[in-house]
Amino acid sequence: MNKIIIPTEFKLNGKRITVEFDNEYCQAEGLLGEADFNEKVITLANSYDGKRLKKKDIEQTLYHELMHMILDAANSNKLKYNEEFVDKIGLLIHEYERTKKIKPL
Repeated sequence: MNKIIIPTEFKLNGKRITVEFDNEYCQAEGLLGEADFNEKVITLANSYDGKRLKKKDIEQTLYHELMHMILDAANSNKLKYNEEFVDKIGLLIHEYERTKKIKPL
């Protein structure tokens, strides 16, 4: 399996998106992650209810929130709020990242 590195920031459509961990916020809101379209921030938890989350769960949450941001950047306003669609695509991207084999060109 490939090691997935959680970025601190990246760009979509030339706009900077930051990624931060905020366990208190996520706990208070009852979620593992959130994509804030206005502030261009993905917020993730790495612990919840006092328990450390598994790396796989943090990664899957990142890709779920990333899909929200990608759909927002693509102006796909209906799809960016479709949790079932976002979750399925996020899980598939996570699987791709964890299982890809790399061969130099």
